[in-house]
Amino acid sequence: SHSGWSAFLAQRSDARSPSGSGLPAAMADWDPFAVDEQPEAPAAPAQNAAVEASKEDGEDGKKVVTLEKDDINYVSEAVLKTLVAEQPWKQELHPAPDLLWHTPACTLKDWRHMDVKVEVGRGIAYVIFNRPNENNSLQDTIGFGLNDALFGLHERKDIRVAVFTGEGRMYCAGGDPKSWQSNAARLRGEYVEGDGTVANRCVEAPQPTKEVSDALNGLAERAYHADAYRYGPISFGQFCAAKQWNTWFNLPQFTISLVNGSAMGGGVGCVCCCDYVIAVKKAYFVLSEVKIGVIPATISPYVIAKIGTSNAKRFFCAAENLTATRAKEYGIVDEVVENMKEGHERIKEIVKIISEMAPRAVESYKEIVVGTTGVPYGKALVHYMLRKQAAAADGKEVAEGLDAQKAGRPPQWSAESIGFENWPMVGVGGGK
Repeated sequence: SHSGWSAFLAQRSDARSPSGSGLPAAMADWDPFAVDEQPEAPAAPAQNAAVEASKEDGEDGKKVVTLEKDDINYVSEAVLKTLVAEQPWKQELHPAPDLLWHTPACTLKDWRHMDVKVEVGRGIAYVIFNRPNENNSLQDTIGFGLNDALFGLHERKDIRVAVFTGEGRMYCAGGDPKSWQSNAARLRGEYVEGDGTVANRCVEAPQPTKEVSDALNGLAERAYHADAYRYGPISFGQFCAAKQWNTWFNLPQFTISLVNGSAMGGGVGCVCCCDYVIAVKKAYFVLSEVKIGVIPATISPYVIAKIGTSNAKRFFCAAENLTATRAKEYGIVDEVVENMKEGHERIKEIVKIISEMAPRAVESYKEIVVGTTGVPYGKALVHYMLRKQAAAADGKEVAEGLDAQKAGRPPQWSAESIGFENWPMVGVGGGK
């Protein structure tokens, strides 16, 4: 930004001038290509030279500051020094998610949230939206519980399948309008208790660790320099929402969305962040934000990854309300079932298949799919793929797999089936 350059060059002027004087405010209109080619004049204080230079009028009547060659050289040398130190051309692909943006309040073992429920079995976990009276709309307690669940799943490599579903007649109605209104009020400097929505606020958020605080400050700074604030302030909640989708999309488990009812707005994002989607026949899918002048920007990459650019343009711009069958044609849904009971039965069949697969190989394949999509074919991509292949070929799983195949026995990871003693039949009568 102009202000950033102004501050930078003012520091440069301070470093060169014994008086410590900086450049004037007119530096905000500096022209980086206006280099002083005049013969050297007798030495003068830096501030006076800058002031004299600022007296020249530009075509639009504004004052123009002429930079000296050594100022431009100084900037060039600083940029070159940073490039040499960081060597971005040697950076390897590393698609692992950033987990330094949230401090969990509880783990999957000591789960205390009520608006998001968690059921953990042998190698499987169900994450259940539990605000049925509010159509599982997204707000602070759903977001908080979901964050804790996602971080818990990233820690629990013994869990191999994660199922996301909801209580009630809808899967997720998207963002709660009351939450939007309270966020807008906060940005205006008003005090709002909670986030203005009906919720079970039974878990208190812990103070962020220093590591997380530093990471969030760095995130905000990078967002500022990337011009994210051009059209107004961005709340902490908006940062967290963007990070939440990425954390979900990068889960190491094979993720299944069991869509118990319609999904709207952010609810469609919840669906598209999962690897496999089973929807009941009565479900509809829609992104209607365009009707009120809003765009679902933070979920867009994950929706586009599911349905492709052509379908995405139509889905986003026309707010098309898709039936479950139509959503399957688009690529949002993989299977359509008559009811939730049939959906749970299909999940049992799928986890039986997953239990026969090597856990770390599944995780690596997901990382490859997520990390290489859209990456241009070049050295970085080739080296990354070779590194992943070499790591797998020299790993414990391949040794166990080959030994098991040679001995004619099942591999160790399939010795215990994935599942529950009492399956959580969410949405089926008086299910658990």
